[in-house]
Formats: sequence, C-alpha cells, structure tokens
Amino acid sequence: MVQSKSESEGALRFLAQSRLLAGTLGLVCLLAGAGCALPGHPVTGHTKATSAYAQSETALTTSFSGGKHRVVVAFNDGTNGEATIQYTETSRTVLPGASLMGWAFSEDGGMTWAYGGRVTPPDGWAAIWGDPALTTSGAHYNVVFMANLAIPSSKMPPTGVVGAVNNYIGGACIARSTDGGISFKVHQMVSNEGHFYDGGSLASNKKGNVFAAFVDVDADRIDVWQAPNDGAQFERLSNPFPGLAMYSHPRLRVHEASGDLYVAAQASDWTVFMAKWNGSSWTQPLRVSNPAQLYPTIQFASGRKVRAGPQFAFDIGAPSEGGNDAVRLLYTQKEEKTGRLYVTGSYARLDLTGAWAAPEWGTTPGNLNTPGDQFNPNVRAWDGFIGMPPVWKAAYVDRHPAKGDTLRLKQGNLAYFPDGTRIYLPFNAMDYDIPICPDTRGYWGDYDDLEISEFSGDPPTPTFIRTVSDSGAGCEYEWKYTSHHVHIRAATFK
Repeated sequence: MVQSKSESEGALRFLAQSRLLAGTLGLVCLLAGAGCALPGHPVTGHTKATSAYAQSETALTTSFSGGKHRVVVAFNDGTNGEATIQYTETSRTVLPGASLMGWAFSEDGGMTWAYGGRVTPPDGWAAIWGDPALTTSGAHYNVVFMANLAIPSSKMPPTGVVGAVNNYIGGACIARSTDGGISFKVHQMVSNEGHFYDGGSLASNKKGNVFAAFVDVDADRIDVWQAPNDGAQFERLSNPFPGLAMYSHPRLRVHEASGDLYVAAQASDWTVFMAKWNGSSWTQPLRVSNPAQLYPTIQFASGRKVRAGPQFAFDIGAPSEGGNDAVRLLYTQKEEKTGRLYVTGSYARLDLTGAWAAPEWGTTPGNLNTPGDQFNPNVRAWDGFIGMPPVWKAAYVDRHPAKGDTLRLKQGNLAYFPDGTRIYLPFNAMDYDIPICPDTRGYWGDYDDLEISEFSGDPPTPTFIRTVSDSGAGCEYEWKYTSHHVHIRAATFK
C-alpha cells in the first residue's frame, strides 16, 4: 500500500520521536502528542446534583451556539429519579414518568462540565430508558439531536415494570436542542408497531439530513429513520440489510464530501455488515469483518464481571494514496487459546468493496505485548489540514491482569510506516486506573464514545475526547440492577 506524502512525513516524524523513547518513560508523552497523560476530567459525580446517583454509558457530539463551542455528552442518568425508579437489593420497579435521558455540556473543550438535566416522557409514553445517541446537524451547528429508548404507555403495567424492561420497550425518543446542547425538548417519538427497539445511533450530513437507527429485536432487522432537514419529522427508510437477520446495535457514520450515510451492524454469524444510503436507495450490504464478539462479559480475578456493549466501531475519512482504506473498522475478537479479548481491524473502499484484514491496527495476538482483555473500541477520523496529515484516532478499554478491579483507557493512531506497513501503538489516554463497580448482572455502562473536542495550534490540530464510566468515588454497594458509585470521566488527548 502506498501512502500519501503527508502520511509519509508524519510517519518519519513518528519514527524520529520513537527513537527518543529508549529508557525514559516521560518521553512517551512526546510520542502521544499531547504532553503527559492527565487523570481525566470528571463529567458527573463531582457536583451535588449528580453525586448521589448513577450516570453511565455515553455518546458525544460538539456544537456551536451563542458564540461558544460546546462538547455535549449524553448518558444513562439516574439523577433525581428515586420517585419513578425504585431499587431494592434484588429488584427494580420502573413507574410512569421515569427517564434516564440525561446530558451534560462543556464550554472549555471537556475540562469542566455543567449538568444539563433529563428529558421527561411526553403524553402517550410512560418512560424514557437508556442507550444514548447524539449528533449535531451538519447544516446548523447549534442544532443537536439526542436519542434514547422508550416505553409506550400502552405497554406499561398499572403497577409499573418490575425487573427487566426489555419486554416493555416499544420505540425511541428523539429530542432536539436549538441552543447547542444546553437544553433539549422531545422532537419525535418513533416506533415500528411497538416492536422492541434496542441500541441507537444518530448522524447528520451537510445537507441537513438527520438519521437515526435502532435494532428492531422483534424483527431481527435494523430500522433507519431519516428527517430531510433538522426541523422535519423522521420517516423510516427501507431495510438496509434485506435477507439478513441483524442482531447488534447499529452504528451510523456520514461521508462528509458526498453526504452518503453508512450503517453497520452484526449479522447472525456475528460478522459486521455495512450498507450505504446514497439519498434514494441502499447499496448491497457487504461483509466488512470476520466474526466479532457480541456483548461479551469480562471476568475479573475478584469475581466481578463487566458486561460490554457493541464491539465494533468505524469511521470514514481520508484514505491512503491507494484510496482503498477510506472506511476503517475496529472490532473485538476472542483468542481461542487463552480466551482473552483483543481488538483487531479491517478497511474498505468508499463503495465498501475489498474489505481487508488489518490486524496491525489493534492488539491482535503477536502484534503487541497486551495481556488481559481489550474491548469497546472506537474510531474517529480527521481529514487533515494544509501541511498537516490526516489523523485516524482509535481508543479502547484495557483490563490488565496485574491491575486488579480496574481498567485503563488506551488511545493511538491507525498509522503507516514509510514503507506502507500499518502500525498502531497504544498509549494511556488517562494516567488513571479506573475502578469498576458494576451491578451483579455486570452492567457498568455498555459502551462509550470518541469525538474531536476542539482544534488548537497553527496550523490547527485536533484534540480528541473519550468518555468512560468511573467508580473512583468508591464501590459502596452492588445490587442486581444498580451500584454505587458509578459516574462519568472524560479523557482529552492529541
């Protein structure tokens, strides 16, 4: 594979820096490109409003409104929810009016955060549940959309839902902000005849089209909804994966130049399939990975376990000079010999043909000395700037067997050596071992997100932000449906 001149120059700088690493840990910070890793920034749990409640599982976007850039994070939010979500050590009761649709925002690139609140369910809907998604309108950067699952009033038992909620979810709530994510109001409730929706993903293009996707568990299909502009109502598109039974949460991405929408999800054999919407029809879905893990559970030596969510992520950005890797994907697999989880990669052209394996982009056995488990990958692309090469940033969570009941957040670039060899070197995204405190089912936040938080320097370069669950305030109890403390922390890095 031949890379562009800018990529070659970046790789040469990479090699020069890497030679400085010998014997001095501090110089790893130079290679990471952002100074020494910080312990991260608390998003929730540091204020009176959120400290007594659980917040977990995140989605990210950015906005510009009122002359200010903002980073917006959505999460499953238990703040002030005790009147409608009641817990005992072994059970949970969800009553009408319940909502987990919470958010926060930052106006300094993710360093400090203000709690936004929770969206309340509208008439005809009893509760708004979890699985957050976020996007910003490509036409108006002050307009932000947020999505969560929802329970219609017609499915809510008179005495509430006791225990699991899966059989009662019957659609999703899409909320809208016109002030850059400071406040949200319900925009539309979407449903396919009350089918059980799960997961959720949002995207928008420069034309102002807004897309939302969910897995219809009852029909084993992905439902994609489209609003023709950021003020319009959503309508359901045709099936992007006809003839395939689809099981995982979907993920959406938009190609900036064309405005085309890409949707990916795992099929019945756990491989990732992808299809493209060109504004009027779907392309034929194509396989873009080997079989991946589907919601694995990570075991810790203490007996604690963490249940993970969707185990693939992709983005669309600047390809190498060969032009065949504009779509890059990371996903989680399990090593047969040891049973450990690891992250591996693949890539394809914009038309999704030629999906090739790229095991160097991850922690594939033999690639790096990475014991334990690596999972929950994210990918975010930046197309570069005059004189600055493109950046493909990847992040994942790492369980090291010597670190007890903690996780590390790792980040690095999907890069190339000058000879075209793919390379990925991970660094700590935070200088912090993240304590876990899952409930007894293993829930601690199924997935998190990676985004560009801001640009700085001349010429400008991106700073990335990745959010993650954090139980650094202590693990006071672990019940069947909740635990305490669980909050959210953000890492920013170059």
